[in-house]
Amino acid sequence: MTRQVFHERVTLAFQDHVAEVALARPREHNGLDWAMMDGLLEAQQRLRELEGLRAVVLSGTGESFCAGLDMAAIMTRPERLPLLLAPDEQGINPVQRLALGWRDVGVPVIAALHGHVYGGGLQIALGADIRVAHPRARLALLEILWGIIPDMGISVTGASIRSDVLRELAWTGRKVSGGEAVSLGLATRLDDDPQRAARDIAMEVAARSPKAVAAARELFSSTPGMSERERLALEASLQRGLLGGEEQLEAVAARMAGREPRFAGPYRPDDASDDG
Repeated sequence: MTRQVFHERVTLAFQDHVAEVALARPREHNGLDWAMMDGLLEAQQRLRELEGLRAVVLSGTGESFCAGLDMAAIMTRPERLPLLLAPDEQGINPVQRLALGWRDVGVPVIAALHGHVYGGGLQIALGADIRVAHPRARLALLEILWGIIPDMGISVTGASIRSDVLRELAWTGRKVSGGEAVSLGLATRLDDDPQRAARDIAMEVAARSPKAVAAARELFSSTPGMSERERLALEASLQRGLLGGEEQLEAVAARMAGREPRFAGPYRPDDASDDG
């Protein structure tokens, strides 16, 4: 196992094709200060460089996943505030990158949610592909209490969530339980041990064909906004890139032989579309 620490706020452990990224400011419920934000952005960059990466688990140490922005800590560096909203060449600012950056990792990201999942913490979680929540977790968009709006890419990450749900939460700051979060589409499913469950999902994903996982991820990420014809064309193109390939043949052989498949990896996010 390899392990790294970023700005004493974020840890990254990598083993067996799975990376575990943990927010590590437990006494403050993993509130987002400057060091935490810098650490998360650097961890995202490191994930993009990891050879053999197939899945990521995102969690928080201590009693909570992330209680959101630590406003008192942020205000100790007011000169940095304008930089938070300064877009890069892709039109994404650092605050938005905290949530949107997980999609650029190129592999499935599974978030384990417990305790407080507030404000920026919830928005970071929405950037993951799958969210496993503890039944007693509390999720909320608390930005309205500070007189601001959710602005960490939620217009993108929340696109699949009903707009009336997002409006109510953004306008009121109401806290919802893990169970209600699932019913509202904020979380995928419940588990009494969300970190273990997220790790199990990641390990299962890592055991599948990397090219097929990448193709499915591209399909579900790219089709919103496409016409029906464009969706079907992409679906067929991605499938053509898999059928008869080395990994697909290995998956079939393993199933027929009753054994676990062996996939060489590593792969990069564009591999699936390159074959098509």
